[in-house]
Amino acid sequence: MKRDSSSKILANRHVDVAIIGGGINGAVSAAALAARGLKVALLEKSDFSSFTSQESSNMVWGGIKYLQTYEIPLVWNLCGSRNTLLKEFPNRVKQTPFFASLGEHAPFGKALGLVGVSLYWVLGRFRTHAPRIYSRRKAIEHEPLISKDKLRGAVQYNDAVLLDNDARFVFEFIKTAKQFGSTCINYCEATDVKQSVDGWQISAKDQVTSESFAFTATVLINATGPFAKNLTDQMQIKTKHSLALSKGIHLVVPRIGKSNQVMAFWDTDGRLFYVIPMHDRSVIGTTDTRVSTAVTHVTDEDREFVLEQANRCLDLPQELTVKDIISERCGVRPLVISGNADVSSMEWTSLSRKHEIEADFHLKTLTIFGGKLTDCLNVGDEVAALVQKMGLKLSKSKRWFGEDLNDNKPELKSKLMKFHNEKDAEFITEGLWRRHGRSAFEIVSQFETDPELAEIMFDGTEFTLGELLYMAKEESVVKLEDLLRRRTPIALIRRNSEIDQNKYLGRLIAAFS
Repeated sequence: MKRDSSSKILANRHVDVAIIGGGINGAVSAAALAARGLKVALLEKSDFSSFTSQESSNMVWGGIKYLQTYEIPLVWNLCGSRNTLLKEFPNRVKQTPFFASLGEHAPFGKALGLVGVSLYWVLGRFRTHAPRIYSRRKAIEHEPLISKDKLRGAVQYNDAVLLDNDARFVFEFIKTAKQFGSTCINYCEATDVKQSVDGWQISAKDQVTSESFAFTATVLINATGPFAKNLTDQMQIKTKHSLALSKGIHLVVPRIGKSNQVMAFWDTDGRLFYVIPMHDRSVIGTTDTRVSTAVTHVTDEDREFVLEQANRCLDLPQELTVKDIISERCGVRPLVISGNADVSSMEWTSLSRKHEIEADFHLKTLTIFGGKLTDCLNVGDEVAALVQKMGLKLSKSKRWFGEDLNDNKPELKSKLMKFHNEKDAEFITEGLWRRHGRSAFEIVSQFETDPELAEIMFDGTEFTLGELLYMAKEESVVKLEDLLRRRTPIALIRRNSEIDQNKYLGRLIAAFS
């Protein structure tokens, strides 16, 4: 869907709900409310999912690490959310084995490890493959790349990963919200928010057209992620919760190993550390550093720490160096703090990502604190229930999440075989169907008149020139970065030099002129 013209659609209008923030919490709120018949407007000052929601590890997991802090109810709920995502998004969310090496810094041995992953399997309602335990010898046979130094064995459990990227997953909810009639605008900043006779008056500026406008809403939702407390303070709304911020970084490097499993280790600080497949690359990380601001960057110290942990935990032919880094991800985790708790006295790694939605029924505002991608559907449903309690009339919900139930991949593949061999056609089909469903046929139909559109943009990936041009035109793309970093993961899995030298780049850039 093309980018909405904000001033023409919203200027001097009234909507039921205004949402500020276009990350995962804002996106699911818009989709859930629009599916229940409400008039919704969402404003995002940058691109959709351009902050915290684009910097995750791409994991859809039940929170196994929270077993160490005995947060059993949280793990039960997260596992249930993971199971729902696996069921509803079978092409986008993939069950994946997590192979945890029990080395020097693992907090437990094989016996306790088996108890932990077995409990995790039970809390997951047995919806994933059963866990396994490996002796030292069997662990090395299973994954020859793990370090043998002080290795005691390994355990394997199953969680899930996103096959594309987190920002793409968020955008699917934006698409759904727009299909149900929501106005969702990226690069449109809410410059002022104040109470009015109709509830709330929102003044905004479209950063693409430079037009300023205002509209009103009955209910206001603060979905600004790590900036949530800043906005409530600006609006002079008192809240019971606040946020602590933890910086996490990931480094994208050439593919490590041939398996599609996730490798898990414990770093020298006792935190879980992962090697995660991402297309034809691997993502290594993460860190967990207290920060006081939401805007962060990767430091030399961060890079050295992550590379050191990877080299310590893996037996690679050549150690990873800074030169192997293809791209970097850096974001903050918004961790919910209740009341006036002193964060400095807390055990940092014990803080969880459990979300809290704080409602002010008098002012008719909702503020979403914390949360994680795995729990996004619950956030949408909880927001809808609270909005209804504020007096807005909701209709019976339409289906607002999940993929196209009709699998037409064989037909799509047959059309692609006019341009590619069977292996490449199947590879491209999987990606097109995963990202576009039935709209993939519209993309492929253009290949007949312009065969160059069928060409794969980068060797080793399934992205065709035609698909990228379609996204540039139809998916609210304003800048090349929106397309290559968020609608696709290309900017994560290819170096800038590879992108700059691509022979089809000129046609992509022309799409923005």
